[in-house]
Amino acid sequence: MLVSGRPQLALLALGLLAVPLLTFAESHAPHPVEGKLRLPVFADKSIRSSKIKLVLSVNGGSRLQAFPTIDGSFLFPSVPAGTHMLDVVSVDLLFPQVRIDVDGSTGKVSGSYANNPMQGLPSPLMIRPLAKAEYYERHPPFNLQGIIMSPYGLMIGFAIFAIVVMPMLKVDPNEYKELMGDKQAKEALAGGSSDSTPAQPRLR
Repeated sequence: MLVSGRPQLALLALGLLAVPLLTFAESHAPHPVEGKLRLPVFADKSIRSSKIKLVLSVNGGSRLQAFPTIDGSFLFPSVPAGTHMLDVVSVDLLFPQVRIDVDGSTGKVSGSYANNPMQGLPSPLMIRPLAKAEYYERHPPFNLQGIIMSPYGLMIGFAIFAIVVMPMLKVDPNEYKELMGDKQAKEALAGGSSDSTPAQPRLR
């Protein structure tokens, strides 16, 4: 009885070990992740899917790459369970970084913005660009006050003041002497008239 019971115990032990191993394997089984990029249509029609690459940073440290089709659809056929980061590399457009969560038990794929995890994305993933990439600095508009307050503007203003205004403020020496002579004559006349007035008699 004991000899015949040992194989049964061994099979039972193997069965008990196989259950958690199968559960672990199912929870870590890879799943496909698919989505689509909403590519805008600009007047120059320079935005092409061939210039775009998708890079998925897996939580284990590896990276997966995919390229969108003409309509913007993409597919990662085998993504392990966990939380991953998706970056869309484009020369013409700026895309947000997307956080992707893959449930190992159900295989459900959910996405959200990395800077705002509360804002989820539809399934399959639909990623829209933030803006068109600008590689040249925009020329600032005309600003008269900025030109006047600049060092060159202050120098030009001081030069105009020195050429136009300062000569008008400068007094001619001959005119200055005439003004001083007239002033002294008036003072002398005023002093002489005050001396020639008769003294008032004092009342006793």
